[in-house]
Order: sequence, then structure tokens, then C-alpha cells
Amino acid sequence: MSTSVLHYIAQMFSREPHWHGAVGELAADPVALAEVLLLFRMVLADGVVRSSQLSAFEQICQRQFGVKAEDMEQLHVLLDSPQGQSSEAEAFSLIRQLDTDKRSALLGDMMRIARANAEFDASEEKLLRRMAELLGLDPDSLIEFETRKDEP
Repeated sequence: MSTSVLHYIAQMFSREPHWHGAVGELAADPVALAEVLLLFRMVLADGVVRSSQLSAFEQICQRQFGVKAEDMEQLHVLLDSPQGQSSEAEAFSLIRQLDTDKRSALLGDMMRIARANAEFDASEEKLLRRMAELLGLDPDSLIEFETRKDEP
């Protein structure tokens, strides 16, 4: 048997998932994966996964990263995988590679997720302020985002 056949057989029995489509692209891009992980962290901020916030997260993933609705389950598996967990550990150093506009947009998307639920609580605000600081942004930019959101 050739080495390539043995390699193929080993891959068939591998427990590592094989990502495809937009999720595969995310898995191959540590910065984008870190962005998605931070967005999902906002869904979990108050310890309760609310359908409105999960829906906002999924809409952002579709718009920003091209992840289709039918691939969301695969995305959640990626986020929970060892690859996702290792990316989360270095998320802030990866995200700091983005320019200020992209980091601000990420913070704005996190705010959209937080505001998708009618109950914006202290844990969500605290996480948003902490994220702003870790992203190298002024936490007062949250107030600016809120002001722009209410404008026509």
C-alpha cells in the first residue's frame, strides 16, 4: 500500500472535524475566527443564551463572514472545538492586528448582539466596556455607538 492510501484511511478515522465552505475559511483564518469567538462571547455574557441574541449573532456571521444558515451548527461545533478554544486564548492579540475601523465595527456588532435582547443588563455592559478596552478602543465609544444607532 502506498503512503497516500494509508494517510487517507487515517483521515477517515480521525476525530478532527473537516470544515467546509465559509466555516472552513473561518477555521483557516485565525483573526476572523477570533472575531466570531468574541461575538459569541457576547451571546453568553449574561449566562443565558437568548434566541434574539443568537439570531443577531447568526445574522452578523452571515453578513460579515458568509456563514449560511445551514452551516450554523457546523460553526458552533468549530467554536467549541480545540481549534476554537485555542483561538479564543489568543483572540485579543489577533484582533489587535485589525485597523481601528474594523475593531470599532466588531465592537458595534457586539453591541447589536447585546441590544437584541430587551433586557440589557450590567454584565453585558461590563463585558462591552472590558472588550472596548481590550480592543484598544475608548469605552466611551459605546456611548457614541448608541447615539449613532438612534439617528435616522
